[in-house]
Amino acid sequence: MKLQKISFLFLLACLSAPTVARAQFLVGFYHGPTTSVLRSTLTKTDSDFGIKEIVPREYQARYDKWKQELFSTEFGRKQWEAYATNQNFLLKIVVTGDKKFGAGTGDFKWDNSGRLVGATITLGKNIDKGFPDPVYYPVMNSLFDLSGPLDTKGNILASAKIAHEFGHVDLTARANGTAFQLEDNLMSAYYKIFLNNGYDTADPRLVKLAGELGRQPMEIWEDREYWGEANAMRYIVSRINKDGSFCSMLGNIMRNVTSYARPYEARFDLIAGSNVPAGCRY
Repeated sequence: MKLQKISFLFLLACLSAPTVARAQFLVGFYHGPTTSVLRSTLTKTDSDFGIKEIVPREYQARYDKWKQELFSTEFGRKQWEAYATNQNFLLKIVVTGDKKFGAGTGDFKWDNSGRLVGATITLGKNIDKGFPDPVYYPVMNSLFDLSGPLDTKGNILASAKIAHEFGHVDLTARANGTAFQLEDNLMSAYYKIFLNNGYDTADPRLVKLAGELGRQPMEIWEDREYWGEANAMRYIVSRINKDGSFCSMLGNIMRNVTSYARPYEARFDLIAGSNVPAGCRY
């Protein structure tokens, strides 16, 4: 609850007034800026590797459907297999009733050389329902207009959310571990001051921290989210490319990107450009 409060207040201060309502919606709905739990060494309980799935019995059936949907694509199978067979990495996937429609990635762990060796993806029990706001989730939001049976549509949405979180793990694994941890620590310090100074972003201490970060913490967070969305898009184009709704879906995604994520358009254009079938005009 405390973390949600930090995310909510920070978004209110950093976003322009017309965007506040959308930001208020998305923070409670999906996941806002988070600070990872940072550890430099593994504990004895983390000595295994691959993918460890922690799914309560009551959620197992629905989780199996989401996983089966993800595995219906070559992209999903390959991404899963890359972590399942990695003997130097432990990825935990947890399904919980706490997050409901949303998901999150954190509890990152690095070894002493700065290599990422562990992470946890947490999935809400109802990720097959609820479409995130297009401002920061232009890809997953586009699935609202997906045609087909409701159950199939829900499972595709859930799998897209899982792919989004895999994107966060991929991004963190590619980053310099020392730099990533420093960035998160500076962001955490920023949030702490912000909550105790009357939400004054002009506070010299916050200005100094933003200078050390090289940009506003909100910009760092949104950049990470759009990388997650890029990974979700790779899953979706692999999945939807099998039927006639692909061009329409691609158009919806790119319209959202153009409207809300123009500075990050290149990463989505690259995915779209390499997957456009003949005759498709999006």
